[in-house]
Amino acid sequence: MTSPECRHRMRAAQRRLVLAAVGLGVVVLGASLPACSSKSGQPSSATSSTAAPSSTTVMVGGNKHTIMTKVDCTSAEAQPSATPAESGDLTTRISVQDDSASVSLALSDEKPPSVDGFALSLKTESGQYQVPYQAPQSATQVQATKDGKSYTVTGTGQGVSPNQGDVHQVTFGIHVTCP
Repeated sequence: MTSPECRHRMRAAQRRLVLAAVGLGVVVLGASLPACSSKSGQPSSATSSTAAPSSTTVMVGGNKHTIMTKVDCTSAEAQPSATPAESGDLTTRISVQDDSASVSLALSDEKPPSVDGFALSLKTESGQYQVPYQAPQSATQVQATKDGKSYTVTGTGQGVSPNQGDVHQVTFGIHVTCP
């Protein structure tokens, strides 16, 4: 039987996770809407791709999963006033998911790219890792490299792991290629 204090902490962690999941849904919805530039009300020159599936590798807490579905990549004018703020001139939003994992990234066009926001989830035999959409808290927390149309993103984020009810630092790595 768990103590009242432990139950209270578990409920608080669950509430934070639900709020984060709702926030992720809002971000995913917002990222899927067409972007507009401030230039005469004309749509921005966003690029989107729906090419054949490619492989995306997700590593969380020592678990590795390969997603074999299409990768959605969209570039649009960076929005410095967005939450979280976007850096550079263009932001590339990357989204990929299957039945076991999902990844959402917002990356700048800077060299090397800045990670403006990220989220991921991964189901394993022991449970589910969830890192809700968030901005990095420091320049070294999450780092990205770009090689052509491929991105590698590594770092830590606030999330939950199987068998741990409290929100804590979760280490992850992602390798994804835009079509």
